[in-house]
Amino acid sequence: MKHTIIIFFPVVLFVLSFSSCTPKESQICSKNAYQFTATDTSWKQLSLREKIGQTMMITSDYYAHLQVGNGSLEQFFNKYPIGGMFMAQWHFMYNKPDDLLFEEFIPRIIQEYNDASKFPLFFSEDFERGTGYLYNTGTKQPVLMTLGAANDTALAYTYGQILSQESRALGINWLLHPVADLNMNPLHPLVIERAVSDKETIALPILRAQIRGMHQQGVVSTVKHFPGDGATIRDQHLITSANNLSFEQWEQTFGKVFQTLINDGCPAIMVGHLQFPAYQTQTIDGVLPPATLSKEIIQDLLKTKMGFSGVVISDAMNMGGTAGFYENPLERSIECFIAGTDMILWPDLAYMDTVEARILRGEISMERLDDAVERIWAIREHFNLLEKQSQIIQTLPENHAEFAQKTFTELAEKSVTLIKDARNDIPLSPEKTKRIFIANISHNDHRAEFQVLKNELIARGFEVRLEHDMHLHKWEWRWDTSIVNYDKYIVAFENHYFNPIGSPFLKDAEAYSLWTIKELPKEKVIGISFSNPYYNTFYLEPNPLLINAYSSDEFMQKAVVKLLMGEIKPTAVSPVELYHTNMK
Repeated sequence: MKHTIIIFFPVVLFVLSFSSCTPKESQICSKNAYQFTATDTSWKQLSLREKIGQTMMITSDYYAHLQVGNGSLEQFFNKYPIGGMFMAQWHFMYNKPDDLLFEEFIPRIIQEYNDASKFPLFFSEDFERGTGYLYNTGTKQPVLMTLGAANDTALAYTYGQILSQESRALGINWLLHPVADLNMNPLHPLVIERAVSDKETIALPILRAQIRGMHQQGVVSTVKHFPGDGATIRDQHLITSANNLSFEQWEQTFGKVFQTLINDGCPAIMVGHLQFPAYQTQTIDGVLPPATLSKEIIQDLLKTKMGFSGVVISDAMNMGGTAGFYENPLERSIECFIAGTDMILWPDLAYMDTVEARILRGEISMERLDDAVERIWAIREHFNLLEKQSQIIQTLPENHAEFAQKTFTELAEKSVTLIKDARNDIPLSPEKTKRIFIANISHNDHRAEFQVLKNELIARGFEVRLEHDMHLHKWEWRWDTSIVNYDKYIVAFENHYFNPIGSPFLKDAEAYSLWTIKELPKEKVIGISFSNPYYNTFYLEPNPLLINAYSSDEFMQKAVVKLLMGEIKPTAVSPVELYHTNMK
């Protein structure tokens, strides 16, 4: 496929005008950036394929790797000396030994990979909601926005500490976390409660504390998604997203977040599939490429102007946000590397073969490869990952479970947010409102999760019914027999990010369920969002009692009941603007 790259020179002059970096002109400046330096130079003795392997974070397709190595992981690494492995649980849904739980199987194969590799490996995962959402031995942590609502840096530090301890107990030493995006646009389908806040003033102290907690446990953190998502309504999984702020707006918000974390010494930054029209001038076939394919964003802005000396890692290159710019994910991965990314997330093994061939033909420079490997080596040195260790699975502290329970209970109670209680309904009392109907409004049926909410209310003397999919056409005829005799109706919203994929707002059956609820007396309806913080004020604005809980983990459900019963006092302030102009 032939591509045309166009450069608009007048705008380039505008961009370069910021390079002087004086404090009065710009928040973005390289002079205070933390410098990662590889004092160990043994990376220079790596073979060409070994160097390329350091730039790869492939998925853990264990059985495919055994096949490539003729039944041996050692032979696999001889052919493909990979440096990093994303532990993709989906590879083992149907190919896992039946007598082993994921919690046993994943650490076992991590140890096998590590033993077979010549070099110590990076093992990565996201774990944005804690290890417990994939592994039953872990903790289902409240989402990041709860930290913004609690606005407590000590809790943020401990949040990162616990997450990292549980990751190391599985063998994970690199987390693609935390999300440093700002959810400026409430219509965004992906960032939402993954973000700490929509304001950099709230997000920055929380992010800095959380990262310190992660590093204290020896885990590599990854700040994502540069240059910052959450300003538009685009989902990078489906299409190329964008940061549509002016450069001045960006440097005061997203830019300030990233520059501060760079100055603090964040070791890795993930570039997103995001355009940045205020900075970019070069196009591919007339279209601005995403940051993952943009030298302007990676080399000029992030590495040079902002002085980032750590590892630039891509987001997954099979996402829709990069599609259409080059022929296939392999070509997109290679162009991402050429643009300045140091580590490619989820490349095919053919990436190594192709990059090797193109370097040997002089199509890709050795300087580009050496720059990437030296950066990766500096991170290895910084996090003690230059020498192989016989045992990489770390044991949790003796009191870990109790410590995690105490920490996240405190976080939940400090973050549950009372939006309004116009009729002073709190505290609820089983003497006055004995019968409670919980309506779970969500795309997927979350009644199993909401048993915690139901049982907490029952334990306090209420009679509780829990239902899902209250489609108007299924329920309207039941008014007289099934619904009207309840004293209170709790609307439990739960459509968290990426579940389902697409628009963040209610569709089809869930929208009809809302219609059913809207027919009830508003003074009887309590709106509680266990996900999207904008649901209550958008869908239930007239209702007198509204609460935001941000996630449906057991800690937040229990905190909600304590708030309703008057057992705790609300102290949280919403970390996002709930009455945003985009919602009008």
